[in-house]
Amino acid sequence: MSLTIKNRKKAVKQAVANEKLEGLKVSVEARKIADNYITGKVSAKSAAAKIRARYGNL
Repeated sequence: MSLTIKNRKKAVKQAVANEKLEGLKVSVEARKIADNYITGKVSAKSAAAKIRARYGNL
């Protein structure tokens, strides 16, 4: 596993943990977007835009 994938996976893991701490649950759709980011299929900017488009700015 490349360093980039490890870093991305760590960032997603931290984001999911933050959501849980706030009492929120990460949807299946959001997880799919995050998985595409981890594997490099989409950039962080694109993943964030997709999340915002789906759920709005919280």
